[in-house]
Amino acid sequence: MTQPPQQEIPQLAAVVYDEGEPIDALFAQVRAILEARGQRVGGVVQTPCAETIYAIHIDSGRSFDLMQDLGACASGCRLDSGALAEAAGLLAQSLAARPDLLLVSRFGRAEAEGGGFLAEIGAAAAAGQPTLIGVARKRWDDWRAFAGDCAACLSCDAAAVLAWRDSLSAPA
Repeated sequence: MTQPPQQEIPQLAAVVYDEGEPIDALFAQVRAILEARGQRVGGVVQTPCAETIYAIHIDSGRSFDLMQDLGACASGCRLDSGALAEAAGLLAQSLAARPDLLLVSRFGRAEAEGGGFLAEIGAAAAAGQPTLIGVARKRWDDWRAFAGDCAACLSCDAAAVLAWRDSLSAPA
């Protein structure tokens, strides 16, 4: 008797979170647990701080202020595209190092518009690199348009994330 084919678990996963859920703390917790198990975690995470957001390259510890000061009366987008591009370049370096898990802080507006970390996320998916990405519920439709059925959808919960990572083949 032949066994039915097992469905392959996607190497790409999105943690879908609602506004106010602690996505950055979740990523820090998952990273700490995996590193305590001896696994290598790379990528770019975020740390909100007062009026700004910092992107931190895990591999080097470099920090980037992603928000630019537009002045008191400005109302435009404060995202610093230069800092985001520099962080994306470092994310590409993390991918090249083939960590056991690649963390990507967000799939946000920049990615939905074709920029930000989009190329690096696509490269990670194409390479079969286990990759975890934060996706705000308000960006869910944009994420699905990009990833389709090629990514797992996880709740904003460490147990769910670790179960997904443990279900993948042995660390890279």
